Amino acid sequence: MNEVVRIVVDTAEQRSGVYRALTEMPELTVEVARLPVADYLLGGDLAVERKTADDFAGSIADGRLFAQVAALKAAYARPVILIEGALHAARTRMHPNALRGALSYLVAIEGLAVIPAADAAESALLLAQLARHVQHGLKHPPQPVAKPGAEGLAAQQTRLIGALPGVGPALARVLLAHFGSPGAVLAADAAALRVVPGIGPARAAAIRRTLASPYDPAAEEGFGDRSGVGWLVPDTPGAHSGQRGDGSRTDRQRD
Repeated sequence: MNEVVRIVVDTAEQRSGVYRALTEMPELTVEVARLPVADYLLGGDLAVERKTADDFAGSIADGRLFAQVAALKAAYARPVILIEGALHAARTRMHPNALRGALSYLVAIEGLAVIPAADAAESALLLAQLARHVQHGLKHPPQPVAKPGAEGLAAQQTRLIGALPGVGPALARVLLAHFGSPGAVLAADAAALRVVPGIGPARAAAIRRTLASPYDPAAEEGFGDRSGVGWLVPDTPGAHSGQRGDGSRTDRQRD
């Protein structure tokens, strides 16, 4: 029998995609209340303030963030800031150093946990998992995952040859068995490759073209740094005084 997980949501979050996603999770009991501080209460004195990337940047610019942080720390022992959306793409004139400085301040000086989420769906999943861990603990110990360097030599060779165009792991093993080593596979001409079952003229030509063509850095344009992809698309901006267009709330005037 699944254990019920309870989450309390601030009334201002009811129009958000996060709230809708939470209510669709059958294992959750979602309650709505007007919270004087924070957006989500997950149990165990863990409270989450959700901000879109745009609102996070705006709250730094007008100083609201620091008042919010003080209120969160005064009310809850374990406050969390959840930033939803691509912070690097936030609509702001603020220098990126200021954004990074604010994040550093929250963690290093104020001692808050800061969690990124790609979008409302991921925010809901994170909130549900946090609440589950806080309320019911970790039911199973985390499984150790081998480091990439710990894989065997044969696995590394398969992965290397499997990266060739149109090959993949299964055909990589066939090629390695036929030629005897990765070096021999890479040195084989198109005619030798076509002898191998599964390698037709087009696939052999694609492999040789990839291996023999000069490297052209300009060909990689458009596939540059995407280190910010984990933050993804920002929501509609808004000042923290009610509802935003996405249903997420901004800073509220509290009674």
